[in-house]
Amino acid sequence: MRSMSTSVKVIIAAVGAFLAYTALRALVSWVATYWVTIVTVTGLALVLAVGVFLFRRHQTAALRAEYAELERHLAAIDGMDVPEFEEWISQLLRRDGFRKIRFVGRVADLGGDFIATTPDDRRVMIRAKSDDGTLSKRGARHIQALGAHAHARFKADAAMLVTNADLHRVKTAARHDALAAQLGVVLVDRRELALWSTDQKPPAELTATPAEVG
Repeated sequence: MRSMSTSVKVIIAAVGAFLAYTALRALVSWVATYWVTIVTVTGLALVLAVGVFLFRRHQTAALRAEYAELERHLAAIDGMDVPEFEEWISQLLRRDGFRKIRFVGRVADLGGDFIATTPDDRRVMIRAKSDDGTLSKRGARHIQALGAHAHARFKADAAMLVTNADLHRVKTAARHDALAAQLGVVLVDRRELALWSTDQKPPAELTATPAEVG
């Protein structure tokens, strides 16, 4: 029985070796026939991989440079006190075509409120809220208050929360965006505010025609 078992093993090993040899010969034959195509495809794949790597590296560097530039711009905004921040926002609105801008006061610690008219004659309430260190985590409270205040009291067509705080951190971004969409509040937080002030392009939801500050 042991002798038969050994014979079977020898036969299996021989068959395996034969199949491996046959496969290897077929592979060598295929490579010999199509080596030009193989080299070409491999070369193109390498070039593509290197190109993608360099593009992503350049893109990452460009994004980092853009972010650094925005942060340098925001440093001046971060240094403003509350009245300075609110006045700067009103100047930004005037520059980009908003009219009849009127400061209507502050609501507790929720920020300063403006009523203005967009270039297409919509009534909008703007709440300017400088970063107090808590807004990034408690943004939902501000969005809810502004949504209710703007539409119920001032009968505004739209509302906009403008802040130098970051309302789009990973843990809170989805909640803030969903709540703002539900209540009709346009969010302009840290990055969007920097882009707006440097590119002179107000939020798409409240598109305005750029104008010189009077």
